[in-house]
Formats: sequence, structure tokens, C-alpha cells
Amino acid sequence: MRIRVRAIGAMLGALLSAVSAAAVPTLVIDSTNLGGGIWQYDLTLVNDGGSEPLSGLNLVNAYSIFGLDDTSTITAPAGWDYFAPLPPTVDELNWFSLSAASDIDVGDSLGGFSFESTTDPGAVNFNTLEADAIGGTSSEQIPLVITPEPATGLLVAVALAAQAIRRRRQS
Repeated sequence: MRIRVRAIGAMLGALLSAVSAAAVPTLVIDSTNLGGGIWQYDLTLVNDGGSEPLSGLNLVNAYSIFGLDDTSTITAPAGWDYFAPLPPTVDELNWFSLSAASDIDVGDSLGGFSFESTTDPGAVNFNTLEADAIGGTSSEQIPLVITPEPATGLLVAVALAAQAIRRRRQS
């Protein structure tokens, strides 16, 4: 029993090390049902990878997926502002830092990006949702990993551990 626990612990440690070694900036998306068919989406940009601060966040399909436009309720964290989508020409929602002091340093995160939409999160295919960050020093677009809820990484690790235990018991 003790050997199995150590093996599982080692496996989980290796998995978490591999995930953190390949870390890239992540966009964590949470949603709240406000009632009346309105959902609030709260976004947190996590700069847990890369080599530079982040000074922008682009939600590429903001109009086509969420129906956002210049009349939508959109908020930005302190020190940031945004450009709303202008359909049919501009589909993106762009948040940007107003100064280098408001950029998100490597290893930090920033919440407070939000918008309201009539799009139910259950209808959103997060695999087709595109977002990128803007590098604070290079101004390059940096693709983001999109995580629809904060606990996804932990759930994957637990599922892999459970699968490993089942295989060991079967053999």
C-alpha cells in the first residue's frame, strides 16, 4: 500500500512539474447567471509563463460567440481600458493596459475583466474560443490557454491518478 501511494505521489508530482514547465499565459473564465437570460463572464489573465509582462488581452470572437458590441456592459480592471467589438467589421474585444505600471508581470495574474452576455456558457465551445495576450515589451500577440473554470487542472490530475490506480488493480 505504501509503495502504491508513493508511486501515485511521484506520478502526480511529475505531471504537475511537466504542466508548470510548459506553462504559458492562461485565461481563466468564470460565469454567473444573473437571471433573465443574462450571464456575467469574469476573466482572469494569469501570466504564469513567458518572458515578459502582459499589456493587453484580446477576445477574438467576442461578437460572433457572445454577441458583444459597443452597447454591451463591459468592465476593465483599474489601470486598464477596452475597445468593444464593432460588428460586422470588428469581432474582437480588446482590453489594454494604460501604463507599464498596470502590466501583468511574469508570475502574476489580474482579474476584473468582465462582460455581460445572453450567451449561456453551456452553449460555448471553449475549444473554438480564441484569445491572446499582448506582450508588454515586444507588443507581440501571445496565444493563451483558455480554462473555463479554475479547477480544471486539478480535475485532470485526479482523473489520471484514478486511471493509474485502476490499471494497477487490473494487472
